[in-house]
Amino acid sequence: MTDADLISMAIEKRAHLFNDSSLDSFRLFNSSGDGLDGLTIDLYGEYLLVQFFYDELFRSERKNAIVHAVRRGALSLPVSIKGILLKNRCKAGDGDDITDLRRSILLEGDPPPRDYPVMQNGIKIAVDLVESQNTGLFMDMREARDRLKGLYDGMESLLNMFCYTGAFSVHARTHGCGAALNVDISRPALNRAKYNYELNGIVAVGRDFICDDSFRWMSYAVRKKMKFSMIIFDPPTFSRNKKKTFSIKKNYREALERLTPLAPDGFAFTSINSESATEGDYVAYHPRGWKRIFYVNESSDFAYKNRPYLKAGLWRIEEYPGR
Repeated sequence: MTDADLISMAIEKRAHLFNDSSLDSFRLFNSSGDGLDGLTIDLYGEYLLVQFFYDELFRSERKNAIVHAVRRGALSLPVSIKGILLKNRCKAGDGDDITDLRRSILLEGDPPPRDYPVMQNGIKIAVDLVESQNTGLFMDMREARDRLKGLYDGMESLLNMFCYTGAFSVHARTHGCGAALNVDISRPALNRAKYNYELNGIVAVGRDFICDDSFRWMSYAVRKKMKFSMIIFDPPTFSRNKKKTFSIKKNYREALERLTPLAPDGFAFTSINSESATEGDYVAYHPRGWKRIFYVNESSDFAYKNRPYLKAGLWRIEEYPGR
């Protein structure tokens, strides 16, 4: 089977998504799940972003055939494509300038605006398809966000930890949640979260965006006896900040136990982004007094070959320390 056949088949499997008025952005081709390990193709509105993750593919003669197949596939889409971009996501070598390495190359058409608004879950999110390694929208969470939509009407407050560009908060506020507090260590990410609020007609109040290490801020919030209706907890698989490190395997359960007092009798949406962690691992990391309401993996357009990498779910916090 040719690369063109693989791409054509992947697009056909996702044909129904083009008829969904709540989104204009989703994954068209997902690596080994669609038959070609190391290649992804994403639709962002009127642009395609092609990403190579392995040197042996990116630097091979096959790369040109793949690019040609992508161009052909673009012509078959039921939307007009303004541009096709290529991003190198291969492992960085010693001395590589990561900023330059991850900058997208325009293969065809016109370059996208820097803050290009796209739609998922009926909300607008600005993405950067050129400069950033990550675009500003994690599209694999689309179906998880849809599952949460019914909870937000009448909800008083949301705490969004590791909020990135605020997609969960925008979605919650749009569907009836009264307030959302966003915490992230990245000032640029928070600035983009504020912009996403504005894109969706939500007033971005400065006090709702906290630039801090999420774990350090969590300790502060517990001391101040802050309370929220729901918590979004979507940490990186591994992070290092000054002298502190966080890993899913060593620190996830402890982190959940620490944040438990922040949402007594409330909800928590938690996730792990790691293929090595199993569903059983994910469940075991949660405190005994939490009740799982639902469990999800990555959205269906993120087809996988062996097993999913995203483990996520909604939990009810029924018991907490100090009760």
